[in-house]
Order: sequence, then C-alpha cells, then structure tokens
Amino acid sequence: MAKRKRRKNQKPIIGIIIFVIALVSVIFGRFSGNLDLAPSESEFVSASDDTVVVHIIDVGQGSCSLVQCGETGILIDAGEKEYGNAVVNYLRKAGIKELEYVVASHPHSDHIGGLTDVFDAFSVKNIIMPELSEINMPTTRTYEKFLLKIADKNIKAIAAEYGKKYQVGGAVLQIFGPVEQNKDINNMSVICKVTAVSTSFLFPGDAEKAEMSSVMPKSPNLKCDVMAMGHHGSSTALEKKFLSAADPSVAVISCGKDNSYGHPHKETINYLNSNGIEYYRTDKHGNIIFSCDKNGYSIDSNF
Repeated sequence: MAKRKRRKNQKPIIGIIIFVIALVSVIFGRFSGNLDLAPSESEFVSASDDTVVVHIIDVGQGSCSLVQCGETGILIDAGEKEYGNAVVNYLRKAGIKELEYVVASHPHSDHIGGLTDVFDAFSVKNIIMPELSEINMPTTRTYEKFLLKIADKNIKAIAAEYGKKYQVGGAVLQIFGPVEQNKDINNMSVICKVTAVSTSFLFPGDAEKAEMSSVMPKSPNLKCDVMAMGHHGSSTALEKKFLSAADPSVAVISCGKDNSYGHPHKETINYLNSNGIEYYRTDKHGNIIFSCDKNGYSIDSNF
C-alpha cells in the first residue's frame, strides 16, 4: 500500500505573507495616512538649475543610478546588500547630503539590497516603488528588512503611478510604469524617465517585454537621449518597438564582470551595434557619468 504523502505545514509561509502585506499597507498609508502625492500640474514648474550630473554607479551584477542636483537628488536602486557601504561612500564623495527621492525599481536584492545602508547614512524624504499585490508579493528577508527600515526611518512612500512627475532642482522625474499587475516581479519594475536640464534618460529597471509592451500604448513620449538597457542587457528585455520609440543615442548597461547570466546578451549588443547606438558597460567602464547642462551632456567614467 502506498504511503500517504504528508502535506507540508504552510502556516509559516502564510504568516510571512500576511505580515509583509500588512507592512506594505501601512507603508503606503492605507492605515497611517502616510501616502505622499505628486504635485499637481498647476504646482509643477519647469526645471531651471544649470547643471545636473547623472551617475551610473558600478555595483557589479546589480543596478544603481544617482541623479545629482547639488547636495541632493534622486537615487535609483543601490545594488546588492554587499554594495551598500560602497554606494554610501560614493554618494558622500559626490557631495550628497540628503536624498529627495529614492526609486526602488522592484524588490529584487540586486536592486534594493544596498538601500538599507543608504537609509541609515542619509536623510531620505520620499521613496517611490511599485505597489504589489498578493500575486507578486515577495517574502524574502531582504524585502522584509527593506520595508521595516522604511517604516523605522519614517520615509514617505509613494506608489509608482503612470504619468506622475516629481522635480528636484534641474531634474524632472516622470513615471511610466508599471501600469498593471504581473506575477513576474521583473515586470512590476518602475519605468521612469529623468530629464536632466536638456538631456533625457530612460530607466526601465528589470522590465521585460511584457511590461514594456503594456506601457507602450500609454506612453507617447518614451524618446530619450540615454537609455539604461533593461534587465542588465538581457535579451528578455529586448522589446524592439519599445526601443524604437525610445530611440536613444547612447545606452548604458549595468552588469557584473563575467556574471553567470551572460549579461549583456549578444542579442542586445547586436541590436545596439546594428542601430548605431553608442554604449557603455559598468563591467568594462566602471562608473559612467553624464554632466548635463542647457547645451547637452558630456560623458566621463571611473569617478
């Protein structure tokens, strides 16, 4: 007679899910009233600062970008936890004193792991992140620590919402996605565009073809000067209609040297070469820095 299989106890996992969902709800202000709102169009003013510096920071097989407006700015992700201290030191060297906005593109450790160190080292006023649902809520310890730190530091949480705009000095941040729920966390990435004085940058996080396709019908202004290639240059983010709409002159790829994923994939490099798009890679060029003013931008590396 076959032995009856014993069902594994699901209570611990269910308990973690309930805890994380409750914590997210509090952070987004459903219970606490802590939800911050973007300025209305009538309150929104054009950026006027003379210079904005956009740093693509080398954090190995992860992602981290800083939009610097003097001593403040916008930080987009911070790599794995092991890079947290390096990111903090980089920001200090750049002269950052506080951060007006942090964008946590999506809750994978290679994007949010280092943010807890950033929250401890700097005053962070607001955090923008995707509002997840029961179908895609992570139960990782990294995500739990991330949420607890946001609550502990009383950082105002903003659910990424299509069309919302935020300004810091000479930089304007606009949200394009996500526009719908998806079971795949990569396809819940915050897709955003930063206009730094006169130069535009598109940051799609780890969005893959599914999210890029869902954003396309709602986003007529994807055109940019510089694009961070999605998902570290993976072929799964090579949505050609999206890339054609973005039509960048320069691309940047955040990836680790000799990483096990093979990023950037040859399909991505072939696309960039065949379309005459100049590109830079953190695994080969280190930190990639764009100094932007009313006349355009200049590029440097290894800050």
